[in-house]
Amino acid sequence: MTADARDIMVTAQEVARLRDAVQLEVRDVALAALFHHFLRASAEVEGSGDLSASPEQLPMADEVREIMTAGEGDLRNLDLVELARRDESGLSDYLAPVWRAMTDR
Repeated sequence: MTADARDIMVTAQEVARLRDAVQLEVRDVALAALFHHFLRASAEVEGSGDLSASPEQLPMADEVREIMTAGEGDLRNLDLVELARRDESGLSDYLAPVWRAMTDR
């Protein structure tokens, strides 16, 4: 097993634990691979000196646009996690411990 594959598998185990899993599933590996992809891309951009302060924005779904504009004061990361937890994508299982950690502060 390569070092990169090992890193993804270790992360996948942690991802599965977030949802109190009894076994590692393909979706855990997929999320771990995404994490590593973004971490690697971020490190490469930081190392190149080509970091943009304003990356191109994608159009937003209505629910996302609403949370960005409807609130009073600053948008908090907790607001975004709560939005994601309401989504029925199946990823809300992973967000329960993140949400608990944020609300316990």
